[in-house]
Parts: sequence; C-alpha cells; structure tokens
Amino acid sequence: MGNNQSLLEKKGYNIQNEIENGVIATDKDGDAFVIKEIKLETADAQNILSKMRSLMEISHPHIASYRNSFQDGNSYYVVMDLCEGGDLSQKIRERRKTGTPFSEEQIMDWLVEICMALKCVHDKNLLHRDLRPQNIFLTKFGTLCLGDFGRVTEKRPSDNGELAYLGPEILKGGTYNNKSDIWSLGCVLYEMCMLQSAFHAESTVNLIPKILGSSYPSLPARFPPELRDLLRDIFQQDTSRRPSVDEILAKPFIICFLREKNWKTMKVLQTNVDKLKALADGLERVHQGTTIGSLTGGVIGAAGGITSIVGLILAPFTLGASLIVTGVGVGVAVAGGATAGVSNITNMVNQSTDRKAIKNIIKEFQEKMTCVVTSIQDMARGLEALRTSVHFDAESYQSTNENASRASARVVRGLGGIPELVRLVQVTNIGRVAAQAARAVRVAEVLTGIFSAFFVAVDVFFIAVDAKEIHNIRQVKANKQSGDTSEAEVKSETMKFIQTIRQTADQLQDSLDELNSVISDL
Repeated sequence: MGNNQSLLEKKGYNIQNEIENGVIATDKDGDAFVIKEIKLETADAQNILSKMRSLMEISHPHIASYRNSFQDGNSYYVVMDLCEGGDLSQKIRERRKTGTPFSEEQIMDWLVEICMALKCVHDKNLLHRDLRPQNIFLTKFGTLCLGDFGRVTEKRPSDNGELAYLGPEILKGGTYNNKSDIWSLGCVLYEMCMLQSAFHAESTVNLIPKILGSSYPSLPARFPPELRDLLRDIFQQDTSRRPSVDEILAKPFIICFLREKNWKTMKVLQTNVDKLKALADGLERVHQGTTIGSLTGGVIGAAGGITSIVGLILAPFTLGASLIVTGVGVGVAVAGGATAGVSNITNMVNQSTDRKAIKNIIKEFQEKMTCVVTSIQDMARGLEALRTSVHFDAESYQSTNENASRASARVVRGLGGIPELVRLVQVTNIGRVAAQAARAVRVAEVLTGIFSAFFVAVDVFFIAVDAKEIHNIRQVKANKQSGDTSEAEVKSETMKFIQTIRQTADQLQDSLDELNSVISDL
C-alpha cells in the first residue's frame, strides 16, 4: 500500500504506519483512522462494493464505524475508526501469559456486546464471515467493537488459526450463513472462558475431525450452567439446531445480566452528572477570583481545571485513560498559577492537547450513554421474544413447525430459576415493550444534539478565551474604577462556558431520568 501514499495524502490523510492490508493514518484534525485496501476483481467488484456500502450505513456502538471510502482503479479504500484499545486476541494472550482468567462478569459483558453487534449485522441481512478475537476491538474507553468485515472477497482461511473458527458446514463445502457466524461466536466465547481455542491441533489433518465431530473440552464446573448450555447449543452440527443471535439475547440469564448492567451504569452516570454540576460551580469560583494580576494563572488554571475535574468525573468509565487526562489537567493548573506573561495564555489555550482531551472525555460519556440506550432496546426485544416463547403452545405447533418449537424451547430454558424474570414475562405487554424501545430511541436522538452542542462550546471556549477574557476583565475593572457599576458580572467566555456546562448537565439529567423510567417500565 506504500505506493499509494500520494493518493491518501490528496484525500487529506497522513500515513503513520503500515498494518496488514492497510495503514494507520491521521486527518487534518489529528484523529486516527485505519485505511484498508480491497482489491477488486472484475467478476466480483459490484458484489463487494454493494456489501461495503451496506456496512458504511451501519451506526452501532459495538461496531467499528466506517467513515469514508473511495476507489482508485481496481483498488477500493475503506476508512474506519481506529480502536486504540487493541483487540480481544491481545487481551487473551496477556491473560494466558499470567495465567489469570477473565472474571465471569467481564466474559458476560463482552458476550452481550458481541451479540448486540452481531444482531445488528444479521438484521441487515449481512454476515461477518471472520468472527474471531483478532477482529474484535476495544475503544480507548474499553467499549467492545466488532470490526474488520474483511472477508467480503470470500477469501478462504490461510492457516489453522483462521480455520479453527469455521463451522463444520463450511468444511463440508456448504454455504456460509448466519448460523456459521454463531459457531464462530461460540469459539470466541470458549476462548474468553478458557484462554485457549475450543478446537486446536498441530495440523489441519488433526484439526478438521475435531470440528466435524464438535469435539471440544467442556467448560469446567466453575462456570455457570447457562454458559455451558449455551456452548452446547452453539456447537451443534445441524445449523438449524443452533440458536440465532436473537434467541441468545432473549435467554433469561442474558436479559437479567443486561438489566443489572444497565442499572449499574445508570447509577454511575447519575453520580457523574451531579459532579458535572459541581464542576460548573468550581469553575465559577476560579473565574470570580481572577484579577488582572493573576489573569495568566487564572485563565490557564481554569483550562486545566476543566480537564482535571471532568477527568475525575468520568474516571469510573475508563481503564486508566481519564486518570492520565486528570494528571495532565492538574499539571496545567499548577503551571498556570506560576506563569507570568499574557503571551503564554495564547500559547496554552490554543494548543490542541487540552481541547482534544476534553473532547475525548465527552466522546466517552456519549459512547457509554449510547451503549446503554442500545442495550435497553435489545433487552426490550429479548423480553418480547421471551414472553412470546413462554406463551407459545409447543404441543399444538409441533406437527407443523418443529424448528419453531425447538427454538422456543431453547429460549425459555432456565426461566424457572429466575422468579423476577418470570414475573416480568407474565406482566409484560408486547405493546408496552415496543413503546419503551421507542422511548430509548428518542433519548438517543436527543443525546446526539446535546453532545454535538457541547463539542462546539469546547471549541469556542478554547479558541476565544485568551483575547476576549483579557479584554472583558480589564473593561469591567475600568468601569468599576470610573464608578460605572452597570456591568456587575464579567460577560466572559469562561462564564458562557460555565453556563453551557450547567445547561448540558440539566439536559443530561433529563435524559437520565427518561432512561431510568424506561428501564423501570420494562
């Protein structure tokens, strides 16, 4: 791909380093992307382009976003978000080295996020075709994203590492379908549990019989029976006996986990909104204490304070990223207090580092809120499917639709052991569930506008604060010295930004209240 550097530069991308079948590049704003090159064969070009256009239309918190694409001759380039948290295979290798397994909660968390992503793909009549840990990524904030739908060219696996995730129907020369993705999902789930492949052998000759016979070491008894049962269902030779991703998300233990996960996230988000309100109060106190003599330190300190305090607000969401931002912010605040020279203000606030740090924190908040909304929608659909299955008359249906009866039995298995869910299913009205899902969608739409406005406010503040802040504070001081008290409050960019923070906090509070109501009504 190195020969195409000039092409990418013309498109506004600067190559940072090369990766398999592509590069990592940055745009003019410094945001990083992965750019993959797909070679178009004449016979299959239209099919590939059609699939890639469909992928670019997907917007889902657990699917890596496709941002742009362009064609040059027989090469088609796809621009995707860079997931800076690495991939799942790296996390598994790290744990394998230390011999430390993932917690059951972490495994469940990743499982439901993969399933939610896979559901979105299958609902659009698409297939992943290459579902394995190397193609499951993590954002810098720890959110799992399904990516690298690279097998649009129907490429066959090149080694045992890829072969180990293919279902037996493919090895027998059958057609790849959505249940083939489910088999690969089972392989990923097993690897998260055991830190090793479900099907592994020294050679292809020895590996294929294991896959064809569904011969894998069972999960130890320390894992819950629901996970062991799920793997047994997934590793069925007959694809019709494997659960669909909808059936998996409708399983009682999955719905219970999603419900508990949402409650925990909402409690943390509520605490963080309260702290966001406190941030505005703190910044106002910093601003009101600013005088001409301490202007440099005050303005820079305010900028650092935003970074550090907001970093503390969102620290529970990160795996360390916000804590690093917090340290940077505190350092900026200290440096600001010791600086003496108005020219340093301009140098400081116009640097992209502070602005980008705050934007990253806002992105994280938005990312987590969007994940909650999406999981609420999937939980609502799961409850609807579960209620339908519970009321499904299997005996009368058996003679005409054996597959439907079997699917119903797979979904409701284990329901009796969860009294609260039994109660929910009994009282749940399908119409009401659909209404709650629609409410969640509306909340997501509102949140998009809230965060977009906050992004703009951050840019305005950092670009304008230096010159306008100095002018406004001097003007107010001059007015006071001349006896003019008509302007009792400094009309500064900082105060405008503080007001924006308060407005954003109030809007987020309304969204949280709405989401809490949705969860309560499910």
